[in-house]
Amino acid sequence: MRNVRWMTAAALLLAVFVSGCSRGGEGGGGGGRRPAAKGTAAPGDSGPPPGQLPQGVTARQGSEGRTLYRESCVMCHGEGGAGTPLGPSLVDDEWSAGDGQFEGIVQVVTAGAPATEQFGVPMPPKGNGAFTDAQIRAVSAYTYSLSRPAGAR
Repeated sequence: MRNVRWMTAAALLLAVFVSGCSRGGEGGGGGGRRPAAKGTAAPGDSGPPPGQLPQGVTARQGSEGRTLYRESCVMCHGEGGAGTPLGPSLVDDEWSAGDGQFEGIVQVVTAGAPATEQFGVPMPPKGNGAFTDAQIRAVSAYTYSLSRPAGAR
């Protein structure tokens, strides 16, 4: 019975995500929130990513990734990548899909990830179809930085 309730709740949250909280084809979020104008950051989106970026990625790309993460990924992976009942943590060394390396994260964001026993909601590919290749690399760089604190080796 508990699994049925959990799966029902997960399905409901997925329906909300797909219907209004994802970026959709318009590049904005749902819930009545207006997207930030191109080139501007939404409140709380300014500043560099929290940790080390992959080699060859600029701070600007990492900041763009942070904005994209907050628009499309935070619902399942949580603020700062801590994880939720819908999606795994991105701040530890355990990766349920991919290997946690930058190119591996790019592949997972591009292809999506299937539902697992622990997380019954699949991760949609390409930010639910709305991310360009450059945006995939930016959000992947931000995700990479979440598990690599600044100053860590």
